[in-house]
Amino acid sequence: MKRQVSFEDTQDSYRFVLVGDGETAFEIGKGTLTFSTNDFYKLFFMGLKEKPEYELVQPADSLQGQAKHVFDTVKAIFKKACDSIDASWFVEDEEQAAESVDALSEESF
Repeated sequence: MKRQVSFEDTQDSYRFVLVGDGETAFEIGKGTLTFSTNDFYKLFFMGLKEKPEYELVQPADSLQGQAKHVFDTVKAIFKKACDSIDASWFVEDEEQAAESVDALSEESF
């Protein structure tokens, strides 16, 4: 399922908000421009049940300067991360879980 991520250029930070998830956002502070890989992973990749697909929604106003650079960089990171995840990883986990349940049900206690 494709999920949308909106981009907001606020006074203090650049925010990437997961649409439909309330106020859950990944922020890059303008003062440091630090990209927290841990926060990014927790919000967008932790606990996935299927291969992720994200669409970054660019604001109606055209982006310029640093905001455009941050948006384009994070968009490229999303693409690279999602492309590197193989959908079969999730299928194998489900199949292994089913096999484990079958094996347990065949054993007598």
